[in-house]
Amino acid sequence: MRDTQPTPLSRSELQARGLGSREIERALRDGLLVRLRRGWYGTPDLAPSLAHATRIGGRLSCISALESHGAWVIRSDLTHVRVGTGIAVPRRVDARLHWTHERARPGVDSPEVALAVAVQCVDRETLVAAVDSVLQRGILSAPEVDQILMSTPRGRAVRALVDGAAESGIESLVRLRLRAHRIRFRSQVTIAGVGRVDFLVGERLVVEVDGYAWHGDPNRFENDRRRDRQLLRRGYLVMRASYRQVIDDLDGLVEAILDVVRRREHRWRGVRRTELGTRRSLIDR
Repeated sequence: MRDTQPTPLSRSELQARGLGSREIERALRDGLLVRLRRGWYGTPDLAPSLAHATRIGGRLSCISALESHGAWVIRSDLTHVRVGTGIAVPRRVDARLHWTHERARPGVDSPEVALAVAVQCVDRETLVAAVDSVLQRGILSAPEVDQILMSTPRGRAVRALVDGAAESGIESLVRLRLRAHRIRFRSQVTIAGVGRVDFLVGERLVVEVDGYAWHGDPNRFENDRRRDRQLLRRGYLVMRASYRQVIDDLDGLVEAILDVVRRREHRWRGVRRTELGTRRSLIDR
């Protein structure tokens, strides 16, 4: 997904494409170009976050850049912008600035640079979810991620929590929170007659988290209900959470899981065990 999106263009780059001063002014009047900053322009389809970073005088970085490269991130209220020292930045800036001694030409930081900046910026859950996505979507390879994370104590701590097989960002968030509460679970468990489920807590509590793409898809909705029915017939308990419920009320979801665990309803209690096949074993951490 690299280098496929519109980027800011300097005046010299426009001139190299054959646009003189008159042509540039005509393109601005016709709405074919937008002036972002002195000497810098963009096309109308330039991503708003990238246009904002250019107006400030820097380049898109940190989790804003990772999202631009296709990673799943918990969206920040502020655009993350890397700015070189000596750049005249507007007095009031609606952005998270990352100052650097390097030249920060308008554009988007590479995934490698963006991740290195994020390691020193965002909270642990946000960072782990982003790294999971970077690996799962092939934006960076495991050796590339290791080279970045293993160079700092904070990065090494995050690397121990990363799972590149996580299929969605909200799955990463739930996994981290379950671990933090020392809840025994396995992820991506295959149950005979049903298929793979997101989490199996204890022996019989199935927790499914529905990504944003699931909303509004009638086929997925019907298939989920069929799977839930099959799980119930086999004696499992099913707890399903939407994308918005995970993002806005993750504590509430975890508390509901803890309620079931405290009552020990996540155990079979003599109910015949259904034979399980597990693709992975993430355990009791």
